[in-house]
Amino acid sequence: MTGYERCLAAIQGGALDRVPAYTPTIASDVAGRILGRTAYTGGPALNYAGAAAWQAFYDQHIEDIIELHRVLAQDIIRLPWFVNIRPTARINPTTFLCGDPNGDHQIWRWYEEVGNFIPDRKSAASRVEDWPEMARRNAKSVEKAIAFTSENAGLREARLQERLGDSMMVIAGGPVLSLGTDEVSLIATVDEPGAVEDLLECSLAIGLAQVKAIASRGIKAVLGGGDMADKNGPLYSPEMFRRFMLPRWKKLADCCRELGLHYVFRSDGNLWQVADMLFREAGIPGFGEVDFDATMTTAQVRARYPDLVIWANLSGDLLRRGTAEAVYRHSMEQLEASGGRKYFHGCSNTILPGTPPENVHAMMQAREDFSCRLR
Repeated sequence: MTGYERCLAAIQGGALDRVPAYTPTIASDVAGRILGRTAYTGGPALNYAGAAAWQAFYDQHIEDIIELHRVLAQDIIRLPWFVNIRPTARINPTTFLCGDPNGDHQIWRWYEEVGNFIPDRKSAASRVEDWPEMARRNAKSVEKAIAFTSENAGLREARLQERLGDSMMVIAGGPVLSLGTDEVSLIATVDEPGAVEDLLECSLAIGLAQVKAIASRGIKAVLGGGDMADKNGPLYSPEMFRRFMLPRWKKLADCCRELGLHYVFRSDGNLWQVADMLFREAGIPGFGEVDFDATMTTAQVRARYPDLVIWANLSGDLLRRGTAEAVYRHSMEQLEASGGRKYFHGCSNTILPGTPPENVHAMMQAREDFSCRLR
């Protein structure tokens, strides 16, 4: 089986020669230690490096991702989340200003001690009373956004798939629908629900255009979703989810099904309170960022949703802090719970900075050993 064939079989629930491997992102420092050289593959460090040097860096990071995936025998390849920071000014070695220094702008800072590159939230603050005007602006620009999306969505992924042939499956970034997780956005659902509905409708219209364009270019799977939970549960109530989100997720899932496109809902955290709505009522076929440390274990998810495709479930915390032996056992537990079907093996989210390379290799060795039983 080729990597591509293996992935299609996993999505469709067919027989496998081995469990396909997939990890959403591998931090650049971990990749560098595995490859034995400087590498640009993922994590906030990727965005920091991109702000410092653009075109040569971008070309190199594509080559690094491909080489790393080949070294680790990965079957799925995804172009990482990439902010593409273009600074207006560099304030100091770790701080960048983006935008108009005298008007709308953001300050981005690199925090080396925790390996994160993030904007100063205060520079992009908004008020609840701004929501109706935001909705009006979005409605005016939605047709232009749809046209741009239809022309461009999936192009990079299609080019990469053509280059790789059937050695790996390229998965595209898909529509993200979200109420937001900050305080102002959540208050808006109560104080300005009409504007929130209008904004979501704009996002849905663009998202539908996005999946149609992606499918037209031969891509078979997309990752979307929208962060909405922590380890304790959703950040807003199931009632709010049913009102604002469920009808739109159902429309998107129905569209993807008609297109023959496998859609993966991604969110960290404990989603049990809304999981039936997502995976039964909306009929979303794939689940990513499946958060083992928030009780979303392969065993429990498989028991409740036997036909759901699980896109990786290993604990990033254990992978970083544990021994290689512990990672191997943890990997085997998830593989066995999967039954070797409709499951992609890997870390549930980013392999964190500082993760020992031997732990990454232990994760992949477990996949090989388990897959021997499938042959």
